Amino acid sequence: MLPGQPSNTRTASIAPDAVAALGAELVRHARLLHLVRAHMATWAPEGLDGAAISLLMQLVKCGPRRQGELADVAMLDPSTVSRYVGQLVRRGLAERRPDPADGRAVQLVATDAGHEAAHRMIERRHELFRRILGDWSEDDLRCLTGYLARLNDDVDAHRPIFGRPPGATDPTRTSDAGTSGAPPEEN
Repeated sequence: MLPGQPSNTRTASIAPDAVAALGAELVRHARLLHLVRAHMATWAPEGLDGAAISLLMQLVKCGPRRQGELADVAMLDPSTVSRYVGQLVRRGLAERRPDPADGRAVQLVATDAGHEAAHRMIERRHELFRRILGDWSEDDLRCLTGYLARLNDDVDAHRPIFGRPPGATDPTRTSDAGTSGAPPEEN
């Protein structure tokens, strides 16, 4: 058993070929998703890195956040987040404000321009996936969304394997899985 890995007696009943097939499809999916993300990055305001876009999406979806909270939600190193937040602030897409709960601290807030840019990118993403998945039934989409949510929840619960604490609550997740404003992770 790997360090930090929760024990699970059900794993012994999973067929190795099923795990191998899933692994192969996940690797293929990651490669294809990289292409989709690269395409979607062309929609971003000039000079923004993909991670900066992801942080903007988190601010739009989750509301004001301290930089450390934003790093946790985005699963990025805080020093990296600082650089991307700088991009957002310089382009007028986010601003720093005093934290109402602690005037010594600062929160990051998406500006009106940030909300508009995020919503334009979200609508374009939705249109792209409507084209890609145009011949899928609504039932198939709901089934896939449910399975992806379940997979994401299970991976999140096993974060100690990767040296990260599991998120007690994930503010990026909605009960309306698959329709959130965050880019497909992708990030």
